[in-house]
Amino acid sequence: MTTPRPPHNGADGSGNLTCPSCDKPRTAGQYLCPACWFRLSAAARASLNKRDGLALTRLRELVDQLGDANWIPLDRIEITP
Repeated sequence: MTTPRPPHNGADGSGNLTCPSCDKPRTAGQYLCPACWFRLSAAARASLNKRDGLALTRLRELVDQLGDANWIPLDRIEITP
């Protein structure tokens, strides 16, 4: 059994944006740091890159899977197309 991850608010104590997966720095407009982004499957990245009416829903899927009590490894995260 894994230990639940604490909620991630997207920034460190100084207000710098951090990756919700590894807490490394990320820039505005990025969901994850580059290293974690490229650990996602190509299909997940393609889904997250779409800009349509479901974009926020897909982002919520990512955040939910990263914050799940049974944390899902990045390479196994699935996002609705």
